[in-house]
Amino acid sequence: MNCSYETELLDALGRGFVGAELEAHVAACESCSELRVVAGALLDDRAANTIDAPIPTAGTMWWRMRLRHRRENVARARRSLLIGQAATLTIAIALVVTFFGDEIASGARHALSTFHFNTPVLVALAMWLLVAPIGGWIAIRQK
Repeated sequence: MNCSYETELLDALGRGFVGAELEAHVAACESCSELRVVAGALLDDRAANTIDAPIPTAGTMWWRMRLRHRRENVARARRSLLIGQAATLTIAIALVVTFFGDEIASGARHALSTFHFNTPVLVALAMWLLVAPIGGWIAIRQK
């Protein structure tokens, strides 16, 4: 059973003040009264845990901040290296195609003309060429 006052009641409970009109509705509505009991218990539990939570020392906070900063720097460096590697690979491929494109194309045509592939073999080869690098990347990224 849903009531149109449920969101308003949750907002009021979060603020810690339920007005008289909403209080009268909660007394009359079974759904809202159940929501008040459950949400009230959760909010009370949250408040108790917030009070009981230990506050870390300044040294611990400083260490966490330095660790986070170091991790961000490592991530930034890795992104820069990845961009550099991609640019280098692109330039290398462009140079190989520029200088040896005709020889490579004619050699590939000659090699492919000696083999007679049927469609399922070509599809399987294309899928393997597509999935193998992705699988390798996923395997490397796993920790």
